[in-house]
Amino acid sequence: MSCPTCCSTRLRRSGSIRSWTGSRFLSALQRPCNICSWGHKMSDQEALQEMTSTLALGESRNGTEHRKTAPARIVAFASGHHLALPLHTTLEIVENPDIFPVPGAAPHARGLLLWQDKWIPVIDLARLLLPQTAPAAEPPKYILVLAFQRVPGQPLEYGALVLPALPETVFVDDSMACELPNDSPLWPAISLSCFSYRDEAIPIVDTGRLLGRSYE
Repeated sequence: MSCPTCCSTRLRRSGSIRSWTGSRFLSALQRPCNICSWGHKMSDQEALQEMTSTLALGESRNGTEHRKTAPARIVAFASGHHLALPLHTTLEIVENPDIFPVPGAAPHARGLLLWQDKWIPVIDLARLLLPQTAPAAEPPKYILVLAFQRVPGQPLEYGALVLPALPETVFVDDSMACELPNDSPLWPAISLSCFSYRDEAIPIVDTGRLLGRSYE
């Protein structure tokens, strides 16, 4: 049985919650959640490493090799710029969110969101990763709620990312591996790997590294 909280990303609109449906948003995780308490022993980082490690080819059937793949959630954070997240870390999409600004916060810190009786930080990735080219901040159309662990074994924490559009789910294999892009100095610190998709290098980001550190 898969975790009903973490493994099925939800879209909340006007106070209601519904599961994503359709092939574009259909969760492909067919195992217990990697970071919740539903009996899975892997840490968040181990699950990410499993996703981004070299994936062996399956047995040849009728002369055809079947390549193993892993699902990734592609998130746009600026025009022409994307990153990827493991599905099990993406919890919920909130449309037209009510974000409460924090006076004196860094430009990338958009404020706080009240989510499931918890105040969680909302991060603008465009202003964090591309501060020189990021457009003026506007009220976000969507935010994506994420789960993360600072270190394995610690309680889950939560944060959210500003989204200009809904994410897309793709399947990744080892033949797609590539070098990290050079448009932000933060990629090596927050990324575990990178793959090429539609002629773009897309870093696979560790949510613990992204949300569990301070940015000066």
